[in-house]
Amino acid sequence: MLLNNLFVVFGSLFALSIVFGKLFVFRLKDTIMVSNYIAVIAAFLGMYSIAGLLLVCQVPGAKYKFLMLFFAISPFLLGQFATYKTEKLFTALQVILVLVSVIICLLYF
Repeated sequence: MLLNNLFVVFGSLFALSIVFGKLFVFRLKDTIMVSNYIAVIAAFLGMYSIAGLLLVCQVPGAKYKFLMLFFAISPFLLGQFATYKTEKLFTALQVILVLVSVIICLLYF
């Protein structure tokens, strides 16, 4: 139960930090603040992925294990295909995928 809650919290914070960063922070000229904010996003990404990987061991059934594994490694999979020209598309896909994973975790686990 605690791991489910951590996954939901880190997933929500990860998605919100990406959206807030794209809307406000990355438009600033203060490079130190932007750099620090990117570090926060990276920390949330790491905690989201680790919580997802640990949750794979806890969820019942092979179908849900593969689903959680996919959600845990999805930021890295999407990052392999993203380019500078398709950044907005893959950012939106990432936020949607993280929010879907949080909703599924809330509903089924």
